[in-house]
Amino acid sequence: MPKSVHVMIVEDERVIALHLRKQLEKLGYERTSAHSAGADALKAISLDPPDIILMDIRIDGDIDGIETAAGIPQDLMIPVIYLSAYSEDSTLARAKQTRPYGFLLKPFSERELHATIQMALERRKAEVALRETQQRLSLAMTAAQMSCWEIDVHTQEMQSAGIGHFGVRTDAETVTESLKTFLDRVVPEDRSAVEKAFNHAIEHGDFYDVVFKGINDHDEVRWIRARGKLFINEHLGTRRLVGMMQDITEQRKANEKLRDATTVYETTQDGILILDTDLNVTSANNAYYRITGKDAENTLNKPPYFIDENPDIPDFYHQLSETLRRTRHWQHDVEITDATGNELSLSIRIIAVENDAHELTHFVAVVTDRTAIRKAEQELRYLAQYDGLTGMPNRVLATDRLNRAVERCDLNNSMLACLFLDIDDFKNINDTLGHTAGDQVLLVAANRINAATNRFDTTARLGGDEFLIIRENIMDEADAAQLAQAILTELQRPFYIVGHEMTMSASIGIALYPADTSARQDLIRLADTAMYAAKKRGRRTYAFYQSEMTETATKYMTRSLELRRGLENNELVLHYQPKVDAMTGDLLGVEALLRWNHPQSGLIGPNEIIPVAEQSGLIIEVGDWVLREACAQAKRWQVELGKNIKIAVNVSVRQLKMPSFADAVRYALTAADLPAEYLELEITESMLQDEASMISMLHELRDVGVSLAIDDFGTGYSCLRSIKSLPIERIKIDRAFVKGLPDNNNDAALIEAMLAMAHALDLRVTAEGIETPEQCDFLRKMGCPEFQGFLFSKPVPAHEVFGEIRNEDQVS
Repeated sequence: MPKSVHVMIVEDERVIALHLRKQLEKLGYERTSAHSAGADALKAISLDPPDIILMDIRIDGDIDGIETAAGIPQDLMIPVIYLSAYSEDSTLARAKQTRPYGFLLKPFSERELHATIQMALERRKAEVALRETQQRLSLAMTAAQMSCWEIDVHTQEMQSAGIGHFGVRTDAETVTESLKTFLDRVVPEDRSAVEKAFNHAIEHGDFYDVVFKGINDHDEVRWIRARGKLFINEHLGTRRLVGMMQDITEQRKANEKLRDATTVYETTQDGILILDTDLNVTSANNAYYRITGKDAENTLNKPPYFIDENPDIPDFYHQLSETLRRTRHWQHDVEITDATGNELSLSIRIIAVENDAHELTHFVAVVTDRTAIRKAEQELRYLAQYDGLTGMPNRVLATDRLNRAVERCDLNNSMLACLFLDIDDFKNINDTLGHTAGDQVLLVAANRINAATNRFDTTARLGGDEFLIIRENIMDEADAAQLAQAILTELQRPFYIVGHEMTMSASIGIALYPADTSARQDLIRLADTAMYAAKKRGRRTYAFYQSEMTETATKYMTRSLELRRGLENNELVLHYQPKVDAMTGDLLGVEALLRWNHPQSGLIGPNEIIPVAEQSGLIIEVGDWVLREACAQAKRWQVELGKNIKIAVNVSVRQLKMPSFADAVRYALTAADLPAEYLELEITESMLQDEASMISMLHELRDVGVSLAIDDFGTGYSCLRSIKSLPIERIKIDRAFVKGLPDNNNDAALIEAMLAMAHALDLRVTAEGIETPEQCDFLRKMGCPEFQGFLFSKPVPAHEVFGEIRNEDQVS
């Protein structure tokens, strides 16, 4: 963990508490403590407050988990995550009153636990920061002897907060009173001015600033300055005067005869100029000289340089003078340079100053340096088009550049390539090394992508671990393939992050314009589709959209030769996964599953074997070997163990299309001396689409005497008419539907429909992928007769089949 996090566990069952502590230690939480009673936990919290608490709701003792959480001092701000096997509405309602940071229903996974703890810690960090910010604001207002206030125009209710509760004896942070009560504490001679200021702001929606005398709670007359503005919320239908109030008695005494606030004048970050009635500078503060780089010699006794040198408006000086004499106020933003030629962005405000007789005496100009703000705005515009981490164009800018590139292709009658790149297994990096390491990997990837491309290419980060590369004026597919391979090669070079030597790979999808599409908006989508094809075919490679190039020729030929050699050298083996009776748990049969004992790579599964076998044509030979070996093993069980076990074998579409496939099945049965009733062939739903070529073969196989089953049922496109017309005896419900049980109502409804259909068509049913007792119980209650999955046994070698199978009680 980034820092030592103290996790307190409140759980009255010691075994569960011990298991939870071990889970936390495995996740990297090195400091944990456990208590079985709420009272003990509260004592421990007062002595050594933890960073987070995992609280079982139902615990022994006088108080349960919710009452214990309610007893934790609020100022400690300790996140509480409730752990419970129950989620009744009454329990949730009580739990919500304590404002928990999470609620985990037992059982839960380590990943769920880790994610919930991390989210809670981040939330607590944000809340602590917010509290500190609020405290700083309160302290700042106290130091400034200020209060903030708000008047509801409709209700005439006034609320104030801060040290400036002028005239109110109270310790409350917020004071609520009527506007009339507030005005009663204003001295009579100033009351009208205050009311006029409020009314003017209400009528005109303008700022106002009023100084008046008020009587405080010690019957002392104090000078008060109130500033505010009207805010209207059309959606809520509210009108509020919001502002600040300050006791300026001491300032008034010190500066009663001075109209210029000398302290503010010299210390403000804004430049301040005093101008005579002809707009010549009579005085300037240090901030003005610092902002502009000018000195007194170039400033005094002449108009400010931003007026005198303004080239945008002819006779600008005359227009400004007339405006100020008429309105007594002028504000303008100017772009200009300082004394050394650096660009400045200035906001200028000039205000007329009058004497008591309302005669113009001089002007005050306030010069605010907006250069930093302007740069920030430019940075915001940059961030709107560029990725903040890598500095690459983002999706918005990349899409715009792609559109422009397509336009150039149309004009030049040329071709461009759009490469969609996704880093392989990037999620594992974030999960194991953290998001900081993940960001470093993304930076390495960005730099290497840029290194493998040229300055005319567009390289962009679309988000997450996805990148886009656009290359114009390519000659053919080979140019795009060469670019993709160059990027892959560059990415695969080792690098070091957080003390680890790492390598990186990616999958790239390639779409060509106009070869693949004439619609520019489809290019990225097509490249994305091709990228997924590259991932499915082994990753670390590239694929063209709708192209058979899924791997490089070298890798494809090497793997094909290795598989052929493996077939010849007896490196292929079969593992078997049992099927059991749903009610009794008795063994009903097994499914034969292909494995490859690769000399260098070890045991390889069918996901890597089958694609190579199908594309190289070896699937026929591999399929024949599987048939023969499965039949021979079934016979060995009969002879050696006296077990008559039906064995299921998966059949590929190429095997099924062979005119002699039924003879091959008959030969395998004869060679093993195995009765056909002990062999079942499993086909996928996708094979049923070619009905004309498949139905005849399926009937031939049924005539041989073997039974037929549809594997992965529900994931293909078969129709009831096809199933009804075929000699199918069994359907196998795909694990994708079982996985969501019992919580996913859609999956439950689909399985219920499949079972009803199977019952109506007199088909046997096997549910695949059962991994939990809850799935088992749910399917049993729905009437599913046969089960298969890791809950009962993983695929195992032949000699382990009868010793591996477990019943539900053993695994629950």
